[in-house]
Amino acid sequence: MNADVAAVLSTATGKILRCSERFALVPRPPGFVPGLGYLVSYWKNLRDYFLAVKDNRTYRACVVTAAANDRSPIEIASMGI
Repeated sequence: MNADVAAVLSTATGKILRCSERFALVPRPPGFVPGLGYLVSYWKNLRDYFLAVKDNRTYRACVVTAAANDRSPIEIASMGI
């Protein structure tokens, strides 16, 4: 671990957090045609989600993408290139 690796890891972690924040905004399909009641309920659930766990939630898709995109830069940084 050197300063360059730490910098790349810090950038990758930031990407994961931003991705997860955006991913949380994507509506989940209800499996049926939603009515007004469902949409109101969904909005309340979304609001509660952000109030309770917005800082602690990461999505696997975000982690895997960051790992794939930042693998080479981390390896290069660890070699001191």
